[in-house]
Amino acid sequence: MNPANVKEIAWNGIRFVAPAAWEPGRIGLRHLVIESEAGPAMEIKWGPVKGRFSPRAHLRRLSRLMRARGAALREWAPPKDWLQALARFESAGFAWEAGGEAAVGAILHCPACRTASLIQFFQPPGRSGAVRQAAAVLASLQDHRGDGRVAWAIYDILALLPSGFVLVRHLFEAGRFFLEFRARRRTIGLFRWAPAATLLRDRDLSCFAETVAGLNGMEFQASAVADPSAVEGRERAAGSGRRLASYLGLRPVRTARIWHVPDRNRILGIVVTGRFAIDPALMETVWGGYGLAQENRPPGAHHPR
Repeated sequence: MNPANVKEIAWNGIRFVAPAAWEPGRIGLRHLVIESEAGPAMEIKWGPVKGRFSPRAHLRRLSRLMRARGAALREWAPPKDWLQALARFESAGFAWEAGGEAAVGAILHCPACRTASLIQFFQPPGRSGAVRQAAAVLASLQDHRGDGRVAWAIYDILALLPSGFVLVRHLFEAGRFFLEFRARRRTIGLFRWAPAATLLRDRDLSCFAETVAGLNGMEFQASAVADPSAVEGRERAAGSGRRLASYLGLRPVRTARIWHVPDRNRILGIVVTGRFAIDPALMETVWGGYGLAQENRPPGAHHPR
């Protein structure tokens, strides 16, 4: 694939490069359906496994499941470029047809991280192209990183988070994206709002953070360490009773950073919540890895909401 016409998609441990015209159409905890203008293009499911894993045994179970749904699934010998792309996995190829639907795919197992994946590429009967296009996606597929961090790249946002933070909530609505992660009594919230020009028409960034972003109760001021278009939020000064509750971990403590990206007409935000005082280094680590992906979208492609 031409680098100018592709983008990275990363979600909960899985990463791959796909055509720029493809966008996530369905997002689960460990499940993605990727769509093109013509409809579903690709589906992938994955998860950790314990003990011995046999791709072919799993393929037999998948065949029984598909048969119950009226589809005829068969074992399929992938072409050479697929086998080269999947050499680092244990794998078994499959193909199925059901009425006007068809797909080719593979069941994969990574011996290094013990992740099993099912990946398939949709192709209506009588049409070609899915097998060839899939080879480049498979060559880029990764199910773990060597540095212990976790990458997230979805629609137009990307993040690289410390290991240990687990996704607990996600929301993708027109104009508002939200991801929430949790680890050891600390929570990281990642936000993206658009269009910024409309949201900031009658308010500054601090007012936006306190109202539209829902961070009332926090006090915002210009950031001393981030971009000049950023504001920092801290809990407002409280009485002795509330301060004691925060000190004892009985009342959550929040810190926030909100910033405007004018050339992309977006507002980004990070909110870190903890039971006790939050290490400033955590905010800097998250901020250093959170931003907007480059836009390499050909005419007619799906666009971020």
